[in-house]
Amino acid sequence: MTSMKKTRQSQQERSASTRHKLLSATLQIIEAEGWHRASMQRICEHAGVSRGAQTHHFPTRESLLIASVREIVKRYQSDLTEGPNRLQGLEAFFDFLWDATFNDNLLICWVEAMVAARTDKSLKRVVADTDASSLTAMRALGTESRNISGTSDNKNTSQVEDIVELTVYLLRGLVLQEGVHENLSEKRRLFEIWKQLVIDVS
Repeated sequence: MTSMKKTRQSQQERSASTRHKLLSATLQIIEAEGWHRASMQRICEHAGVSRGAQTHHFPTRESLLIASVREIVKRYQSDLTEGPNRLQGLEAFFDFLWDATFNDNLLICWVEAMVAARTDKSLKRVVADTDASSLTAMRALGTESRNISGTSDNKNTSQVEDIVELTVYLLRGLVLQEGVHENLSEKRRLFEIWKQLVIDVS
């Protein structure tokens, strides 16, 4: 019985490791070369995983992309609600969004996918659904962070959620500008102006 349990755990560990390698490789290739260059063959080679193992876990590269995004969003939610970076107010939440945008590859990859989705119908469907659920989660976290500040007011909840969503859109725009305007300090200056404006009215 103990031997069977160890074997089962070992299989689960190998499966989890394979998934992690594939998800990481997907994000890395999309960040470096864009969605259209992220073929299944390139992802598998980068991950050091066979095509058979990839197909077993993720039959399409769309499913790989969505799983990558969902896993990182879940990690962000966990960090903000349970970890050392847990919510400490709306301003801290906006700072967290900035760090997640420019110190991680998630949003860069997501913007790449959204651009590609304009002309890819199958990708558009999965991107639209995942984006909607991610925005819903961010809106809820924004409201929770504001309430932690001791300024809870039900009548302004929707306003705070809208501000959070607009902030996400702003950060996406700043990511798009990276290709032609690389001055991160200037982007940060503009973001600080936005942050103070919206926090004052929320």
